[in-house]
Amino acid sequence: MVLGGLITLRDNEDAFQKAMQLYRQSNNMQAELKWTKVSDQKIKEYTALMDLYFSLSRSFHFKAIVIDTQEVDHKRYNKSDAELGFYKLMYQFLLHSFGAYLTPSDQCIIHLDQRTTSKYKLSTLCAILNNGLKKKYGLENKPVRNVQGLNSKDNDFIQVADILMGAIGYEMNGAHTRTNAKRAKVALAETIAHKAGLVNLQQPTARNSKHFSIWHFHFRNSVKK
Repeated sequence: MVLGGLITLRDNEDAFQKAMQLYRQSNNMQAELKWTKVSDQKIKEYTALMDLYFSLSRSFHFKAIVIDTQEVDHKRYNKSDAELGFYKLMYQFLLHSFGAYLTPSDQCIIHLDQRTTSKYKLSTLCAILNNGLKKKYGLENKPVRNVQGLNSKDNDFIQVADILMGAIGYEMNGAHTRTNAKRAKVALAETIAHKAGLVNLQQPTARNSKHFSIWHFHFRNSVKK
């Protein structure tokens, strides 16, 4: 499983949105952009999107966390609740991947891809995250102002992150080596790796990598075979 996201200053948002609007018009790509939609018919358009993103990537930090689902013991640690386990992992990802970028004067908003569940409140995640930021980084002023669920159809940042995460998950699960692997997805994943300065998307990066990092998360009690 791959979790990921982008962090940027609010000052960069307008330029990104204008660039995305121009991209959509030039490539006739008005619908939602998703990894699952990458195809031989649309490979040029999705490659152009990655060209655009990486041309602007110095203004962004993309982070991804890769979890081996065979290591996840929901019964032991999450009261047999997979949804609780998901939010615990989301907390760890947000705290460790993005917390170090925040300063005492920052006020940030986190936009998550909307989920169908309503069992856990995002306001609770926000409060727990602020407590974690205070403990780990000494941020006393509750820098996370809000955690919001958004429909990915309405958010270009989430759509770009989905494609980057999808490419990582595609290679991590070995889909690119199967006989029925989609050529377009194999090619796009290779393009992303090249632009990120990596041999492939299966290799973890240094934890302090700024603009593109992949963290292979392992549970402390997991047994490596």
